[in-house]
Amino acid sequence: MKKLLLGATSILIAASATMPAQAGDISVSTSIDYVTDYVFRGVSLADTAIQPGVEVSAGDFTVGAWFSTGVGDTSIFAGDEVDLYASYSLPLSDSLSADVGITYYHYPQGGSLFSTNDGGSGTYEVFASLGFDAPLAPSVSAYYDFTLEAFTLEGGVGHSIATGDKTSLDLGATVGLVDGDGFSYEYGSASASVGYAFTDAVSAYVGVNYALSSEDTLDYKKIIQGGGKDNLLFAGAGIAAGF
Repeated sequence: MKKLLLGATSILIAASATMPAQAGDISVSTSIDYVTDYVFRGVSLADTAIQPGVEVSAGDFTVGAWFSTGVGDTSIFAGDEVDLYASYSLPLSDSLSADVGITYYHYPQGGSLFSTNDGGSGTYEVFASLGFDAPLAPSVSAYYDFTLEAFTLEGGVGHSIATGDKTSLDLGATVGLVDGDGFSYEYGSASASVGYAFTDAVSAYVGVNYALSSEDTLDYKKIIQGGGKDNLLFAGAGIAAGF
């Protein structure tokens, strides 16, 4: 299962707000996160990981790169990951927006950049999502991975509560299903984090996540020992900055 579903566009522990600084129509944002388990769509891909990223937006067009590298005793078993992505935002109405894009998930230990090796060194995925300007900010997204022949449908909600001039409590929940060539399962997660804004352009968070899966795809340490579990509680912290 790990080989079938390696990759992520970055499942952050909670809504760690990346605050870009504007320079005309261009905005640049950076972030780095530390997670006690790297979970992507209900699958545990690393026991502990450090995950930096950078993103550049020009109007409605965005390109970015995101990285994950395992740390600790089990990091030797967790391959590094480099995600390259591009997306375009389409405002459909005052209360509805859409995004379409493509992501290339690359695993350097498996081969050269932009190759696939049947998913061993990379996969290509397209996606489309709808976001609603409504209570709890509901969203729905669809993904199709051409390399793995896997379709994913995911829905989510989130809410941020101001707890002070510079602090907030951010809550979120996600449910999804994956249907691939020879595998399928359902997953879900709930998150809570506390955010702190140092300035208008720099913020940090600490948080916890609880993940569920209909299969035993969680807990990376147990997976590499020949097992797994269907639920997992893990934590993370990160900082984001714009310039």
